[in-house]
Amino acid sequence: MLGDDTGLVTLGIGLVDRVESSIERFEGAPAGTGQRLIAAGLGAVAAAQPVWAQVAPGTAASLRAFLRAGFGPVGSETLLTPHD
Repeated sequence: MLGDDTGLVTLGIGLVDRVESSIERFEGAPAGTGQRLIAAGLGAVAAAQPVWAQVAPGTAASLRAFLRAGFGPVGSETLLTPHD
């Protein structure tokens, strides 16, 4: 996890060992914070390593930040598990 007083970027290992990134922009943070956080996260990963971000379509600001940072939609996934 990386961050400062404007927000956080988290990197972790997700399903099928994917490197995944998420951001949290704190209230009152200046414009461009999301993209700056994404860039900081990408800078902490080897250049050849693919990085994934799962962004809900309803979070328009996050979606715009990841699109501006060079991410592109690949598809969506629905995770299901049996009930006991």
